[in-house]
Amino acid sequence: MLDTLFEKLKAATDPFAVQALEQGIWEQWTMVPDPAQRQLMMRGIAEMQQQELQNAVTTFTKLIGIAPELSEAWNKRATVHWLLGNFPASIADICETVKREPRHFGAYSGLGMIRAQMGEHARAAAAFELAKKWNPHIAGLDAEIERQKAEAGGETSDDPLGCGQQTAGR
Repeated sequence: MLDTLFEKLKAATDPFAVQALEQGIWEQWTMVPDPAQRQLMMRGIAEMQQQELQNAVTTFTKLIGIAPELSEAWNKRATVHWLLGNFPASIADICETVKREPRHFGAYSGLGMIRAQMGEHARAAAAFELAKKWNPHIAGLDAEIERQKAEAGGETSDDPLGCGQQTAGR
């Protein structure tokens, strides 16, 4: 199902189709078949929305302990770590996310924001380019890539992840 959604997303030109396809991909990522695991995912998301960030970290950590294969559990915890300002923990979880789902444009986009905030502009540009590779429709991404490249002063990076793996791809 994800393969089909990604193929259609790359070819889509209609904004409504793009939005529906992006939503479908996110739904596939957050879909957890096991009821107990699904309950943890939904609780963690609710805790994030209610700004109960430490509780969300605990919930997603529990979910990851039970189901480490769930890329979105890692991504959600990465987001919470980012919201808490814990960039190293967020990056570590992004690395785990893309090991499991190398097309995770949300994780790459988040990584780009973190690298930019850390002043690592070449890595930020490379991360945003990975997000664009898998979802060319992210609003404002081209301008952000150019901005990060300009800030990097011509410097480039082949390793935006910085977690001992080269850029993920399929």
